[in-house]
Amino acid sequence: MADVAFLAEFADGHPTRSALELAAGAAELAAAGGEAIGLAYGPGAAEGAAGLGAAGAARVVVLGSAAAPAITVAGPLVEAVRTAAPAAVLAPATPNGRDLAAVLVGSLGLPAFGPVRAVHMEGGAVRCEMSTLQGAMITASLPAPSAPATSGVLVSAGTYVPAEGGSGKAAVSQAPAADSPQARVRVVETAAEAAAIAALEEAEIIVAGGRGVGSEAGFEALNQLAAALGGAVGASRAAADAGWVPYQLQIGQTGKVVKPALYLAVGISGAIQHRVGMQAAEHIVAINRDPDAPIGEFADLFVVGDLFEIVPRLTAEIERRKGT
Repeated sequence: MADVAFLAEFADGHPTRSALELAAGAAELAAAGGEAIGLAYGPGAAEGAAGLGAAGAARVVVLGSAAAPAITVAGPLVEAVRTAAPAAVLAPATPNGRDLAAVLVGSLGLPAFGPVRAVHMEGGAVRCEMSTLQGAMITASLPAPSAPATSGVLVSAGTYVPAEGGSGKAAVSQAPAADSPQARVRVVETAAEAAAIAALEEAEIIVAGGRGVGSEAGFEALNQLAAALGGAVGASRAAADAGWVPYQLQIGQTGKVVKPALYLAVGISGAIQHRVGMQAAEHIVAINRDPDAPIGEFADLFVVGDLFEIVPRLTAEIERRKGT
């Protein structure tokens, strides 16, 4: 019997996409006699915690529900994990997830893995799979025999699919108050880029631009297409290096790893460094004027043409069909 805990962030009164994905993952890993334990935080966490039962959680511990920086719940998180002693704590590979996982691992001396693309349970311990060598190989890692029984695992977006049609209710408890240096963190400034990063890692649709976009102004057409589709904008390293977009939006070996339902690669050649970050997308559509671009080898649909003609027309057609 091995329980598996997961970080469940709430925003605007609802669990985030990452929370629903990790709930499904924790339930899957704990299926052999254990329980999936949600560790909920963020605005609306207290009110929405029970609803995580429909996503796979057996019980939920509310760490905090105030509209405060996520890192402020680090103290209750550490104590909740110390008390529950799960085999693993799944954390999303998002800015907040990484911050909380780092404090948890450092405070309790836990073995840490990730970002991972797959997690298995073997003998009550985790076995984590990660891609390496630009995606050419998969490495499998396990905790050392002398390591603590709980492991911290950063999970890439899209590794699990949220459960659908569930109706259960999770048992809910409140984490006891626990002071920590992180509890005194306060927001002094916010940046639009931070919201864009979170949107990128959880987006179901991503419109990504590369060197072929040509300039920062060229990305405006991609922003409009992404808005019409209800998606997020990403970029290749070439576009980020050129200063057209923030590095936080870079997808690839040295950037984000994403797994959207639809990935539109606009003006991106498809070099292996970029492919590593988006090859797990369910559907890949590429637009490039070079018919020999490498991305044509693995795209589901390869449109050869001028992106500055195709993208605006595609956006207009989508908006027309939406009636906007």
